[in-house]
Amino acid sequence: MDLQTEIADGVARITFNRPAARNAATGPMLQEMHRFLADVAPMPDVRCVLISGSGDHFMAGGDVRGFDEKLNLDGAEREIEFGRRARAGAALFMQLARMPQPVVVKVRGAAAGIALGFISASDFALCASSSVFVLAQVGIGASPDGATTWWLPRIVGARRAKEIALLGQRFGATEALQMELVNQVLPDAGLDAAVDALIGRLVSAPAESVRRTKRLLDLSLQNNLESQLELEAQSFGACAATEDFVEGVRAFIGKRPAKFNQTTG
Repeated sequence: MDLQTEIADGVARITFNRPAARNAATGPMLQEMHRFLADVAPMPDVRCVLISGSGDHFMAGGDVRGFDEKLNLDGAEREIEFGRRARAGAALFMQLARMPQPVVVKVRGAAAGIALGFISASDFALCASSSVFVLAQVGIGASPDGATTWWLPRIVGARRAKEIALLGQRFGATEALQMELVNQVLPDAGLDAAVDALIGRLVSAPAESVRRTKRLLDLSLQNNLESQLELEAQSFGACAATEDFVEGVRAFIGKRPAKFNQTTG
């Protein structure tokens, strides 16, 4: 299977599984990922989503070799065909941005093109020190997709986003960390353990608190202060209705670790 999916122990795992092609994305892979995420979103027992690639690479962008079969079309026909493909992928990135669960991305090796869309849309991105990033669409005479032109200016700033997108230059893990594209850079041998530790923290955290906090932070980018304060009040009240809130307060007062049961109220 080109895309492996699994739900276990509170984690929905998605693995790009075309190692011989450096996990280059195909249309069917993106469609299947969209369906899986749509199914996972309303599941209260799923605490987080993990996206990774099999083998030595995260994802080497879209499967450009698959474009060749359409090159014999005339310009107008190619515009329709590839516009359709991009719109089909857009549904996935809308779903990814709307996920109530935290999304964690584990990156090693190549992360090119649309791969930066998955990294940018995630809540946590951890990468190996040997990782290499590039927004490469300009190199084939195309423009970026995967919501990268929406996310990158917000994460790295407008000037750096233009540098990444217009020049198509590769950059390494240290630079990705400096521009806040990733949260952490780990030695290659320590990446899996660091991701597992992060996932463990997310799975054991109070689910309603995590989901509502993520939503508040996401909405803050489009709300005015008055609206945001009202949403904070609503969210705090909803969290207070859960048993996790009762346990958290009692644990704090009793100076003991909280034992959250992850009820959603």
